[in-house]
Amino acid sequence: MDTREIKAPIGMSDMLPKDHDYFTYLKKVIRHRGRQAGFRRISTPMLERTDILKLALAEDADRIEKRMYSLRDPEGTDLTLRSGNTIGIARAYVEKGLKDLPQPISLYYIEQQARFSHVGPGYYRHFHQFGLEVLGQSDAALDAQVIYLAHSIHKDIGIDDRLELNINTFGNNDIKETFINDLKEFFKEKQRSVPTEYHRFIERDPIQLFLIEDEDLEILCQMAPSIENYLDKESKEYFADLCEYLEELSVPFKVNHRMFRKLPYYSGMMFEFWEKNRGRKKAVGGGGRYDNLIERLSGTPTPAVNYIAGVERTIAQMKINKVIAPSKDDLHVFVAQLGKQAKKKCLLQLALMHDAGIKAVGAIGKSSMKEQIAMAESFKVPYMVLMGLTEVREGKAIIREMSKGTQSTVPLDKLVAELKKMIGKDKLDVYDPTSGLIKTQ
Repeated sequence: MDTREIKAPIGMSDMLPKDHDYFTYLKKVIRHRGRQAGFRRISTPMLERTDILKLALAEDADRIEKRMYSLRDPEGTDLTLRSGNTIGIARAYVEKGLKDLPQPISLYYIEQQARFSHVGPGYYRHFHQFGLEVLGQSDAALDAQVIYLAHSIHKDIGIDDRLELNINTFGNNDIKETFINDLKEFFKEKQRSVPTEYHRFIERDPIQLFLIEDEDLEILCQMAPSIENYLDKESKEYFADLCEYLEELSVPFKVNHRMFRKLPYYSGMMFEFWEKNRGRKKAVGGGGRYDNLIERLSGTPTPAVNYIAGVERTIAQMKINKVIAPSKDDLHVFVAQLGKQAKKKCLLQLALMHDAGIKAVGAIGKSSMKEQIAMAESFKVPYMVLMGLTEVREGKAIIREMSKGTQSTVPLDKLVAELKKMIGKDKLDVYDPTSGLIKTQ
């Protein structure tokens, strides 16, 4: 007998129907807000060429070997499962000639990602992200619009009161390089105070030391040089403009010059939404300006800004706030039948109900009527249609109103019309292939 455990890989979980209610709700809000703001949806391949990722993450190339899932295909090409969409979108911008379209290009995505990481609350190896990307122009007003759009999504799903927006800036890439060099010198002098397991970051990427949850290291980072003291006049004015725009948009924020983003291609303004009083470890998402990423991919220097959020983390905040995700999966009708002839009639009636926008299900197997009634009660349907040999002979069906326990008999050719009247037009969903929209009749 096989004694192996049947379970998902570590750090990877199934999204069950109850969680999909939240996911579907969140997707609808993202799509609605995105369309309002002129964003178009983009999807990139689940796999990217590993050499492309190494160009984008030159300072942190071992992230690909240690933190990402890679493979070599039968043709000998090294590929890596994406852990985010920004690099793929930058690659598509270069490859597909998006620079030739009117700028800026505003895009959004909702995609699956994979990353080999520590597993814990809020940390997964397979997860979902949604993101906003604006490429082709640099303006503090664009940055403010992206942040406002993220804030609006949080507000729509009922979690904005749980989050605190933190903003910071590198100024520009030259300022960032000077700042990082000074950080290297600072941490070299303080190396004895840096835990041994983090020594590797001192020379390679000292920004990472600000992102580690270690009390002694956090104290040391508070003593380190502050980016605020490196900003030139132009960078200060840009950042001040951003703050003014956010105030105009009534988006509350906190300037935090010790808050940085993990990925090395961020080169200007940065921001993150943290759970209030919990700090960065409970962030739902963040983003910033990455004006040099497309240049790294051999493209023309192109300014860009983004926001990336974890879907699972966002849904967790919704659940904590007891947000009820509206579901359109609730059924209107359960159809019960006995006998082969009744089954044939029920199949047709179910199809007609579906075409009319009625959400209906039937037990088409060999269950007894008692079992079917129990199933209808478990589905919590407001109406049940019953059909046996007598109803088939008479060309009729019984409609039972479950909450009242009352029932009526109607001709089969009037069954759908009667159900529509009882359910109400505002609750019927009918797909219109011309517009691509779900409409009520």
